Amino acid sequence: MSALIEFRAFENRPEATAAAADLLVSLVNDVLDQSPHAEASLVVSGGSTPGPCFDLMSATPLDWSRVTVVPSDERWVSPDSRDSNERLIRQRLLTGLAAKGKVLPFFRSGLDASQAPRLIEKDLAGLTQPFSAVLLGMGEDGHFASLFPDFDGLQKALDPHDKSACTMVQTSGSPHLRISLTLSALLNCTHTVLLIFGEAKREVFEAASADGSAYPIGALLHEIHKPLTVIWAP
Repeated sequence: MSALIEFRAFENRPEATAAAADLLVSLVNDVLDQSPHAEASLVVSGGSTPGPCFDLMSATPLDWSRVTVVPSDERWVSPDSRDSNERLIRQRLLTGLAAKGKVLPFFRSGLDASQAPRLIEKDLAGLTQPFSAVLLGMGEDGHFASLFPDFDGLQKALDPHDKSACTMVQTSGSPHLRISLTLSALLNCTHTVLLIFGEAKREVFEAASADGSAYPIGALLHEIHKPLTVIWAP
């Protein structure tokens, strides 16, 4: 395993969640402290795992008006849909003390999903980069963001030298088209936090850490060139 990867195990999920929240807030604050005009960019995943982490972060004093939150991926649904990651971000992260934070939406009403990556890449180019911090989750199939094993464009999306920052994803396991950041985009960050729970996911992580792994997350683990903290609990 790369020396840049730190694995931190906790006894329970609330402790792990608190550790992830503290680390992410610290990373964002480090960027904001550089100058009164500094802007921070925070990439976050969707799903059920980060919700409690968002709750803790939203209650943390920070100049959130200088923070832009970027989804790591998004289903092609309107932001009022229960399946929307933007909705999750607005309801559980950009609320309370964090209400002045901004979010970069991936879903664009009236557009075909295939047109979105090009427009999102233009918006990403206007943000502070490298990203101040990236929070990712991982599925038991080893996917991260929306880079699933059965995605036809996976090889290109996992190419660390590919210049595309965003891609449209269609898989048999999802009823929705998705938009996802690519590996090269996610690697362009100061620090990555991978928050995972359960024995099955720990086993996947350990298998993906080995050379020759076919798990998508293995590409991230082997190409990482900035610190990555894995936070795990049973």
